[in-house]
Amino acid sequence: MSDKEKKIMQTCGALVPQLTDLEKEKFLSFTEGMAFLSSRMTSTPEQQRQK
Repeated sequence: MSDKEKKIMQTCGALVPQLTDLEKEKFLSFTEGMAFLSSRMTSTPEQQRQK
């Protein structure tokens, strides 16, 4: 894991306990959306058609 990835994990780890349940739901939705978009950007057009 890179230093930047470690920093991201530390920052999120410190943030999450401070959030309300609603904010946690929003944060989870946001990060899941980012993961989805990231996976689509790294796949080939042929892989995207199969989804």
